[in-house]
Amino acid sequence: MKYLLFTCATFAALFFAYISGPKFGSVPKGRRLLRMKMSKNYRNGQFRNIGEDDGNLPNGMLGMWQKFFAVIFKVIANQKNIARDVPSAKTDLASFGMSENVIVWFGHSSYFMQLDGKRFAVDPVMSEISSPIPFCPRAFRGTNVYSPGDIPPLDYLIISHDHWDHLDYSTVLRLNVRRIICPLGVGAHFERWGFRGDDTLEMDWNESVKLPDGLIVDCLPAKHFSGRGFLGNRSLWASFMVTTPNVRIYIGGDGGYGKHFREIGNAFGGIDLAILENGQYGEKWRNMHMFPEDTARAAEDLGAKALLPVHNSKFALSTHKWNEPRDRLMEICRNKNFKLLTPIIGERIDLETQMHSTAFSSRHKTPLP
Repeated sequence: MKYLLFTCATFAALFFAYISGPKFGSVPKGRRLLRMKMSKNYRNGQFRNIGEDDGNLPNGMLGMWQKFFAVIFKVIANQKNIARDVPSAKTDLASFGMSENVIVWFGHSSYFMQLDGKRFAVDPVMSEISSPIPFCPRAFRGTNVYSPGDIPPLDYLIISHDHWDHLDYSTVLRLNVRRIICPLGVGAHFERWGFRGDDTLEMDWNESVKLPDGLIVDCLPAKHFSGRGFLGNRSLWASFMVTTPNVRIYIGGDGGYGKHFREIGNAFGGIDLAILENGQYGEKWRNMHMFPEDTARAAEDLGAKALLPVHNSKFALSTHKWNEPRDRLMEICRNKNFKLLTPIIGERIDLETQMHSTAFSSRHKTPLP
């Protein structure tokens, strides 16, 4: 019995030390917490979704982990079923002329944008893993072709929420970033990691900020949840609208389908490109992630001229095959009024060319390795 108690105590101490490490970030406190409490989206110590979506949140991180472990062995099997590398390319990001408007997708929900002379990175995750569990889930072979050192100095780093597959500790520490834009509460993680508070702009839903050179960033609703440990929803999740003098791009972040897409489309209009999640879906988390049919409907609700689907092709976080989200979406979108972009990981997307072309992009339809 003494040996058992000693073993349990030792395990508990090691576990507590592990989850207290810097990569787990920090819980908001002080003035940051006071500001969060003034948000109409914050109730009873947590951020909530809008209206009828309120009850769809996991019961803290315990509920999320229960859902995850319910499919974990299928996820591991799915990850091992790829026999060869996922298609990818590598583009020299520093070689773009500053007048060029381009996007390069890194796989999953990570991408680089250069818009009207400003450089952005969105949810960059360049590690081999996307969770606090060292062995799962690991990046598919061939997908981790970029490192933080490949990203030139950034004007803005945009983080949609603090989940591990969107906010990667080891990646952000190695980036050269002028300013961080994130939802309320997420700045607590950056503060613990040594970033200056003045360099972090935390926003609530429906807040807008005007930045130099005609850049406007709007923080907008999303239907999701947050958390890096066992305390869930202590920071906000969000989508963003980035408007420059020549282009308007909607960054969907993570989340399930909801009426907010139509409301955003009606409020803004003229969306050149919607970047929306399409992957890691399943019946156990239908309210938190979109199926391909939802992604297409959201693009229509937004009135977007083009759709770039993300949240796929790098990590196995659900039980579908790696290329199923893309293939399903391509079939759904053949008769839609927007253009579907299907680049491979690392391929340059020239926005000027894409916005003036009506061709359906389907040349990267490849079979499952």
